[in-house]
Amino acid sequence: MKIFEISLFKLLLAAVLITGAIPVWAGAEKENILSLDDCLEIALRNNPDIGISYQGIRKAESSLLESYGRLLPDFSLDFYTGHTFYGPSTVQYDAQGRPIKSSGFDFENYTMRLNADMMLWQGGTNYSNISSARDRRDAAEADYQYTMDLIAAGVIRAYYNVVRARMLLVVQEESRKQAASNLERAEALMEAGSATRADVLKARVRFSNTRLGVIEARNDLVLGREELKKLMKMGHRDEFLVDTTMTIVEKEPDPAGEINYALSNRDDIKVLKHRLRAQRSDISAARGGWFPSLGVNFNYSWNDRELVDNPVDMFREEYQWSVTGYIRFNLFDRMQTSSRVKNARADFRIAEYNLEKNRLEVENEVRKLILAMNEASERIEVAGETVLQASEEVRLADERYRVGAGTMLEIIDAQVSLATARGELIKAKCDYLIAYADLERATGRMENDF
Repeated sequence: MKIFEISLFKLLLAAVLITGAIPVWAGAEKENILSLDDCLEIALRNNPDIGISYQGIRKAESSLLESYGRLLPDFSLDFYTGHTFYGPSTVQYDAQGRPIKSSGFDFENYTMRLNADMMLWQGGTNYSNISSARDRRDAAEADYQYTMDLIAAGVIRAYYNVVRARMLLVVQEESRKQAASNLERAEALMEAGSATRADVLKARVRFSNTRLGVIEARNDLVLGREELKKLMKMGHRDEFLVDTTMTIVEKEPDPAGEINYALSNRDDIKVLKHRLRAQRSDISAARGGWFPSLGVNFNYSWNDRELVDNPVDMFREEYQWSVTGYIRFNLFDRMQTSSRVKNARADFRIAEYNLEKNRLEVENEVRKLILAMNEASERIEVAGETVLQASEEVRLADERYRVGAGTMLEIIDAQVSLATARGELIKAKCDYLIAYADLERATGRMENDF
């Protein structure tokens, strides 16, 4: 990397901008001046998309915890109590063969049951589910970071659009002041007989055009600030100014190196890679239905017609317990497992296609951004030279008009060229910084910067 050297035309431009900024910045002490870092901090703190993405991480972590939980045994403890009534029974016979008709009776019933069941093996389904849930958790984390990168890139773009609008307004204000000065000068010279009415009319047209330029530039600034405030989720009543300081660092990126870096580090690519691995694990989980399941069960129960005074007595009498191991074969599940396997395979292929599609889009995006950066860099150099030349042209035209060798039209044309060159320089700088930030986001480097 190399920093653009400060040249004469930049010093001239800085002097003009400082002079023209006086009416625009009047009363700035009463408003907040936000730097790019300030805007990024506000946006990343307030934007609800980040909160939504973070909750996606929480959900993915809960799913992972649930998958681990399936490896543990189930425990259940039940208590039952009730009153049982038996009505009179049919005729029975005693030992002597005499018929007896028993009367009804009733009693209290108390039961306690403790049950534990643990699935030791389920065709590998549980372990595959854990792997899938872990990859989905990692995908959610990468998606959270990419959401932050997108918001940061949007804020940077909007911020420099505001900087562009503000500096162009300064240029338009300066042009208006120059046009007003030319009009006064032409009118004074016409009264003295040293200028023609045509010079005055040209000066008036120029002054009217600069007034229109100021109106358009001011409107662009308002719209740009509203867009930035929307990204930062600030109230429409909150007023602020932006720091117009721009540090241009020239970078000569290597397309192949940038593309390889992006494919390895960009967070949305990481999201798709994690999801692809999760879909592969889902296929293994679905196949588990074709294999037998192994498990073990423990059961303890106590039942009596009287509730014990001491709970320990439930383990001394009137109880039973058992430990059972079992193996379960799913002989026919109405094609459910086959259907799940086919769906999982289709989802896996879709994930593969999405990853390949995004890789191609990333490659195309990186190449375009590098071209945009190179173009903006060349525009900065050319516009800088043009500003220097146009400034000299304005000086010469003004000098020729002063001695009567030039016309007002020459002055106006020179001033228009200078204002256009200044505007192009501002636009080129902002375009470069925006393209630079977009390239940082597109290659996955923004995570380390913001």
